[in-house]
Amino acid sequence: MDDSEKREHDKQALIKGEVQDDVDRKLLELSALFEISQLLNSSLNLTSIVDNILLSPMGRMMINKGIFLLHRGDDQYEIFTLKGLARDLIGKKIALPQLPLKPFLIEELNDDQYPWLSFFTQFEIRLFVPIMLRNDVLGLVTFGKKLIGKNYIESEIEFLSSIANIAATSIQNGIVFEELRTVNARLDKKIQELNTLFDIGKELNATLESGKIARLLSYGLMGEMMLNKFVILVRRQDTVQTLEKRSFPNLDLGETFLELLFKVTHPYNLEDAEDNKLNYELSQHNVVAVVPMLSQERTKGILLLGHRISKKAYTKEELDFLYTLGNQAMISLENAWLFEDSLERKRLEEELLVARNIQIGLLPEFFPDLETFEVFGVNISSKQVGGDYFDVIKVDAENYIIAIADVSGKGIPASLLMSNVQASLLALSTEVKAFDQLVTKVNNIIHANTTADKFITFFGGILNIKDRTFTYVNAGHNPPYWVKADRSLQTLDKGGLLLGLMPDVPYEFETIRLQPNEKIVMFTDGVTEAMNEKEEQFEEPRLEKLLQTHSGLSAKECTEFIAQAVKDFEGNAPQSDDITVVVIKALK
Repeated sequence: MDDSEKREHDKQALIKGEVQDDVDRKLLELSALFEISQLLNSSLNLTSIVDNILLSPMGRMMINKGIFLLHRGDDQYEIFTLKGLARDLIGKKIALPQLPLKPFLIEELNDDQYPWLSFFTQFEIRLFVPIMLRNDVLGLVTFGKKLIGKNYIESEIEFLSSIANIAATSIQNGIVFEELRTVNARLDKKIQELNTLFDIGKELNATLESGKIARLLSYGLMGEMMLNKFVILVRRQDTVQTLEKRSFPNLDLGETFLELLFKVTHPYNLEDAEDNKLNYELSQHNVVAVVPMLSQERTKGILLLGHRISKKAYTKEELDFLYTLGNQAMISLENAWLFEDSLERKRLEEELLVARNIQIGLLPEFFPDLETFEVFGVNISSKQVGGDYFDVIKVDAENYIIAIADVSGKGIPASLLMSNVQASLLALSTEVKAFDQLVTKVNNIIHANTTADKFITFFGGILNIKDRTFTYVNAGHNPPYWVKADRSLQTLDKGGLLLGLMPDVPYEFETIRLQPNEKIVMFTDGVTEAMNEKEEQFEEPRLEKLLQTHSGLSAKECTEFIAQAVKDFEGNAPQSDDITVVVIKALK
């Protein structure tokens, strides 16, 4: 074989060897791609898929680092996973406008045109491989430099591009699977929340104790949200109350901020809310979320939430859950309050009924049967327990104390004060002979046992049935009428200050002599100040006319006639005050 033939033979052998090497490399790449394809198709877990996309070529080509970015819409890409870099980058979003849709090396692009390249430059990223599926970008896989120091060759870029093409379907399936898993997780959470709402709702509806409702709401907050720092504020009537407070020892918002707070109608995180005085004040107290509690479309309560134990922010779904729970609890609270109020009203009504029966027992049940005089009185209370009082007390065979009084106020306090007056009169009736001195002593007792805002108008006197005289003292009471035989009227106004205003007050007295058929008509301001539907008062002239027109009535007839005249005058208007009338009539 000559030299030319030998050179040709060696050339053919070299070509044949290069071809064989290329075939062997291609077979190796195909084998690797087949293995990678099997790995990618063996899982629907997106994390596992992208880990294989990074690790397989990094191990094969001895690459020091890699990043996988998932397309999140528009130009936004999220670092989904990485190798060889700090993991705190995971989750970071980067805008990659005008991203080339084919593999490229970083030196092939201009920093001025692609400013986002600087982000990757700092981590020594060299190669970018977009992952495409039917012209849609699913993500971007990037690689750092080779550990052996060589540049990427065309065949390696083609190999990585082939992996990206193979991986596209798997990534798409992984994304769909992740979305389904996320949806299922949300559905599971929603089901759990609904079950929680159902369970707590049953407990809330099963109780009418506001304290238990507050505890159930607190347990719901702590159990579902894993938080131990919250405040539950509620508005009951016109007062804002702290129903429950955990780990907010110094929370004091003040009336102005509370008014603003109770205008909130939707839940929100403070970090997402507008910057205003209320939110600034809340943030100063480490409040991170606000959830209103509504009833009948009005904010009746507020949940102020602190940081969770996990330090995670409240999601919109979680705030919606708390919003529903809070509204349910608010309705239950209002039902509980109504029930508590009804029980309290029932208890008060029972107490008032007992007090009324006691009060009725203190008023004269029978009137003395006298030869020369007729005495009769009537009391009609505006409530179950009133503040009017009258009495007929026998001193001896010839003398009787006859008195009428009006205690300031209504209800039980007035009734208690009235019983004090009666007890004082009874105790002093046989000890003090001069009636003006008796009234002074009663005044001192009332002053010593009452506050400055309590006082009593009083009129009373001693009726001597033998001498037919009546010695009286008027302590600030409506002056009674002395209806004389000729039908003329005279008011009895000698006396002094109301009882209870100050101690040791002297009182004037006057003695009058009653002729046959003459009357003394005593009454409280419930008679003259009675009001009809037109807001007109009964007043003294109307009473005077009745007394003069019907002067011939007996004491009993006169009291009943006056009481009925007042009720007829009021019509359908509510009775605003007690009505008390006492009449003394001199007989022949």
